[in-house]
Amino acid sequence: MTVRVGMTTERERVPQFRVTVNSRCKRACFYCRPSGEAVATAAGSELCPDHLLLVAGAVRRQGVSGIKLTGGDPALYGPLVEVVRRLREEAGFAEIEVISRHPVIGERAQELAEAGVTLFNVSLDTLDPVLHKDICAVDDHDQVVEALRACVATGVPVKVNVVVMGGVNLDEVPALTAFCEEAGVAAVKLLDVIRDLGESSESFTRRLEILRGKSLPDLYAPLEELTGTLRALSVDEEVRSQGGLGHPLTVFTMPSGMEVVVKDSAAGAWYGSVCKGCPIFPCHDALMALRLTADGRLQFCLLREDVTVDLAQHLAAGDTAAVDAAVEAAFHVYADAYFRAGAATPQQLLEVAGR
Repeated sequence: MTVRVGMTTERERVPQFRVTVNSRCKRACFYCRPSGEAVATAAGSELCPDHLLLVAGAVRRQGVSGIKLTGGDPALYGPLVEVVRRLREEAGFAEIEVISRHPVIGERAQELAEAGVTLFNVSLDTLDPVLHKDICAVDDHDQVVEALRACVATGVPVKVNVVVMGGVNLDEVPALTAFCEEAGVAAVKLLDVIRDLGESSESFTRRLEILRGKSLPDLYAPLEELTGTLRALSVDEEVRSQGGLGHPLTVFTMPSGMEVVVKDSAAGAWYGSVCKGCPIFPCHDALMALRLTADGRLQFCLLREDVTVDLAQHLAAGDTAAVDAAVEAAFHVYADAYFRAGAATPQQLLEVAGR
């Protein structure tokens, strides 16, 4: 078996660009929060296509050729097809990924493929409809699976995200990966729980605590055992990074050609000037991505609102120069980023947070 390691150079220290097109996804997964990837964002917020393209154009001019549309949930974003087409034709993005966990993505898949989507990313945490409802509070497992198959049928590569949770779906991971392989999925991504998400400024009641009497750190499952099993089954292994600054990812290629990607926060992360003095340093997310929120802010990390950059006034005025300047300044944060090996344990996170 071949094992390859890819390294990030100084010139490659640029973030992923992720856009939270809207603020709500109409489900309540107990490892997530109402605003999804964005910091606290008012319900009903969504990006105007022109504003999205204004920021995306500025990011593209910084040399970033890929964009990930997330939320909320892009499947519920009315102008999604228009935005994908404009990102391809006007902004010149070569890679456009749509990240969804809603069945509607299947209904829109063919039109999105024709508009220029290059990767569908669909979340599926279990093959058990009852557990699915327990996790996300919506009884639509069959529809999600049907949507996944509809995305595969377009011919556009499909990646399936699986959040691995101890005592919930950890034992089901082999069956999930086998199902995805049979369904023609290009890649399965296994993610550990973002255990420090509860330290964010957004206030909400966790269904997890009500249903299971647990907190997020209780669901954290080390991924080493899964990694060992995958290594024995795979024909190839490679270490990659997400963009230039994401967590190191271990990528196993199965005999069928499907990839299984392991995102393990214990592998370490990138940090920068905005992380200085942060009470929960080192954290799970760090400087993985530059995000544009549904209410027009640039967001450096998942957890802190105090370091976001509000672009609303510039977007309303259509001020391209001001948006370009703000985006360029944001990229300087990533240019000076440094890698810190190893992440804190759940107990360390609780101690740092004073709990």
